Amino acid sequence: MQRTLRSLAYILVPAALMAALAGCGNVPSSNGAGGPQAVATPVVVTDPVDIYVAQSQAASGLNAVTVPGGVIYVQRIPVLTRADLTDAAAMIDQQGQHFVGLRFTDAGTRKLAAASSSNIGRMLALVVGRQLVASPRITEPLNRGVLAFGVPTQQAARDIAARIRGEETATQPTALPAVQ
Repeated sequence: MQRTLRSLAYILVPAALMAALAGCGNVPSSNGAGGPQAVATPVVVTDPVDIYVAQSQAASGLNAVTVPGGVIYVQRIPVLTRADLTDAAAMIDQQGQHFVGLRFTDAGTRKLAAASSSNIGRMLALVVGRQLVASPRITEPLNRGVLAFGVPTQQAARDIAARIRGEETATQPTALPAVQ
């Protein structure tokens, strides 16, 4: 996974550019017959995005959250919020696995590095709205300003990235897909 996260840092730049272009609104595209085709207009949603440090053992001051396969215990105050993010993008690696990649601001990069360095072995719980969407384990300090986590499908990656960016297209479901 360490090698994958490093390689994803290089993939995220083009993905971020594509996501920025895709978020520009109604940009016409070809429908195959040479004519323009309408693109779904992003709609702003108000779901908060927060990242918490979590662990698998109960401790004082932590909230229990039921997840498939058990319970994790999440700190009450997030270490990162949507304000610390600059982009979220759906990605795929060379093996065909789907990911959501997050890029952080300079301040967010510093917060992520500090939180990950002091919590190796614990998890980062990503909450969108009031739903836990991922809880990747911290295996090393994350000091490059990016974080990627696996999701089961390409559509799940797209939906989660869009919700993190604060948009929802007319064709997307309102509920986030379950991530294990």
